[in-house]
Amino acid sequence: MIFYKLPKRREFPLDTSSVTRDSTKSSKKRRKLDVPSANLLILKGASFPFRLKGDPKAIGVETDDAILFGEYAREQWMGSIVRNGMYLFDRYVMPDFAFQVIEVQPDEAIVTSETIIQLDTSSDSEPTLNRVYSLEDVVGHEEVKKKCKLILHYLEDPLKFGEWAPRAILFHGPPGTGKTLTARAVACEANANLFLVKASDLIGVHVGDGGRRISALFEDARRSAPSIIFLDELDAIGLARSFQSIRGDVSEIVTSLLGELDRTSEESGVVIIGATNAFSLIDSAVRSRFDASFEFDLPNDTERLELVSKLIARLPLPVEFDISFLVSQSRGLSGRDLRDRILKESLHIAITNGLPSITNDVLIQVLDRIKGRERPSYTI
Repeated sequence: MIFYKLPKRREFPLDTSSVTRDSTKSSKKRRKLDVPSANLLILKGASFPFRLKGDPKAIGVETDDAILFGEYAREQWMGSIVRNGMYLFDRYVMPDFAFQVIEVQPDEAIVTSETIIQLDTSSDSEPTLNRVYSLEDVVGHEEVKKKCKLILHYLEDPLKFGEWAPRAILFHGPPGTGKTLTARAVACEANANLFLVKASDLIGVHVGDGGRRISALFEDARRSAPSIIFLDELDAIGLARSFQSIRGDVSEIVTSLLGELDRTSEESGVVIIGATNAFSLIDSAVRSRFDASFEFDLPNDTERLELVSKLIARLPLPVEFDISFLVSQSRGLSGRDLRDRILKESLHIAITNGLPSITNDVLIQVLDRIKGRERPSYTI
């Protein structure tokens, strides 16, 4: 048997000619002469370069010690040339997580031991509303609107209410009955930041992910007060802990949610609005954290007449059908059904057929497809 001795690293036949070394040294000298030192560098957590399909998005980063973060950043990026908009990849705590350069002074500069490095933790969670909503857009639900007006008073002056502040309310009922619209309307009238979140998006892949995402959401809301957190599909994270055997992270997520609800103080200027189609599945401890719960019923004849009148006024084509006929034939349908399944479909058929208006024949054709009386029940 023959044994071979591996050569030491310096014995490998690599091309390390003096020309290459000299050119590298001279290029470094030129770079130092041409590129100024960075006085200030502001970074913002971006994301990972990719994720597996189905995995949740990165929740962002923050720091508890700005000076410590600056030392950490200089340790790995010292000597790097940075420009506005470029990305720097972490190599230690979260390998391959990208930080984006938000600002650098001068515009293109090299990171040195004297560079002041800061982390921008401002939130991008608030969606931009395409139109302004008001509580007048919400048809019916008078008791809900009274409570919402009280919330408006609170967001104007959070210190006024003290321990009696309206911190959290719960909406429940069939989909399309105005729960999200009401939250948008309150946020618009209060000029508050709206965190419109599907609760299912807060569930992570690994143990602890859900808790971190919930904490990050509430922290962003408290930092951006006055603000409203609208948690749609609340049953996804507020599931009764009796379902622990079905989904193993139930207890951990519910505990995190309860902790954040308790941490949101009366003077924080933050209101939580939860919404669910499955009220009976919500954990009793979560339900008890909400000041009040309101059921969003399907609209009655009077409310459907008002809804249809408002919607028709926004249609790009005139209508030539009897509105009262539509109201009588749409019992059991929600406001969203009236808009998307009836009026929108009728409009599309009329435009496709080159009609100058939405006729009664078009409406009957759409109604025959829907069969609203066979609508399923959402009571569990």
